[in-house]
Amino acid sequence: MLDRRAALIATGSGLLAAPPAVAATSAVTPVTAPVTAVDVPAPIVGPRINFAQAEKIMTELGLDAIVVGSGVNFYHATGLDLSATRMGHAPGSYAIITRRQDQRLALVAHAFAYYYTIAQDHRHADYPVYLFTAPANDAPVVGEAEPAALPGEPFRDRGEAPLDEIERFRAAALMSAQAQRAAQASLMFAVRKALTDLGVANGRIAVDVPPVWRTVAEAAPKAAIVDADDALRRIRPVKSDVEIALMRQAAQNNAAAALEAVQTVRAGGDVRDLRAAYFAAAARRGMRGVFMVINRVSSPTYAATFRDGQCFSIDCVSEYMGYHGDYARSVFIGEPPANMKKVTAAAAAAWDSIREIIRPGVKFSEVRARGKETLKKMGVDYNISFTPHSVGLYHDDADGSAGLPRREDIVLEKGYTLSVDCPLLEAGAGGSHHLEDLTLLTADGGEQINDTGQRTITV
Repeated sequence: MLDRRAALIATGSGLLAAPPAVAATSAVTPVTAPVTAVDVPAPIVGPRINFAQAEKIMTELGLDAIVVGSGVNFYHATGLDLSATRMGHAPGSYAIITRRQDQRLALVAHAFAYYYTIAQDHRHADYPVYLFTAPANDAPVVGEAEPAALPGEPFRDRGEAPLDEIERFRAAALMSAQAQRAAQASLMFAVRKALTDLGVANGRIAVDVPPVWRTVAEAAPKAAIVDADDALRRIRPVKSDVEIALMRQAAQNNAAAALEAVQTVRAGGDVRDLRAAYFAAAARRGMRGVFMVINRVSSPTYAATFRDGQCFSIDCVSEYMGYHGDYARSVFIGEPPANMKKVTAAAAAAWDSIREIIRPGVKFSEVRARGKETLKKMGVDYNISFTPHSVGLYHDDADGSAGLPRREDIVLEKGYTLSVDCPLLEAGAGGSHHLEDLTLLTADGGEQINDTGQRTITV
């Protein structure tokens, strides 16, 4: 029988896990960044996925349903950020996406995890939940017959004090969910019930990770099961309205955090201080730092001293509620080498030229070509890549995790959030350079969703 602690671990709360060990004291004394008062944005709730895009891609690939359990995919579908898979546990809560316009989504979850973790956010959504507990006795399952399930129960009420609002809400939410659909005896039986109710149990079903594959294969033995990775990497880049709102927050706050952090840079300072200042500035804005590349080096152990006259690049990525901001600039400490001023000016001109053509229907290859052509017309031969990629839940939403080849020459669509990486890919130029902003593809063009005013930053 799955006890409550095991249910929490398996389905994502992790609240009962042991606390992390205390980290060793760092030898680095960080520069104190100027604290800027900011407004942390209000949380955005509900499913993130663009269901119209999901229907389109599922139709193209002949899929009747997609069943996902891994952390990012489950969050994308439901808006529920469970920690189990990030902690290394097999998923125990599944999302089922269909092409049915009357029922796009269903949730499968353990009853106690629903009560303790999920109900708080599920109240903002209208998709159904299929709960499971454990068999009412330890008798083995015989044939296809489902054993009776134990009821899902809230915490025992000691009766020594009135229940607070949290406990009253949780108990009511659990009772309501079980009144609508009786709990099943196991995860497999809950998945079987959901797939049958949705009319897809005999269809073509895509799944994301091996544990989900095994469960679906047992729950729907007549289904054709395939890997979901290709479908998901085609769905992710085209954002829903909810995702666009999240990306606006992520892009602008990430850029603002980077700009705030670089104001701490002084000759004689350490690059680790800059990284710490950036992560702190991101956190004050409700963001979580992911990485910061400084002067072409991504390792967080990199230690170096800034100097007068230096030109170095920063590439800053942090995320807001799972969605990434991506911002890069060149930083001058005082007066930089003349050649680096030429590099940064040329890259800025090429980026401005690329922005003129960004609209739905343009191919990635055309973006790269426009940048290269602009440099050629300027009479310079800098090796700058002008690499487009769609930013969102992933650093590149069009990439997958199954090792499939990169997608064909991608065509921009409305709803893309596009980055065009413009780094200098040469040595011996007297410094390092990178320029990068985020652009939202609209119906007839592109909208910059982070502050693009400063192409280089002088401190």
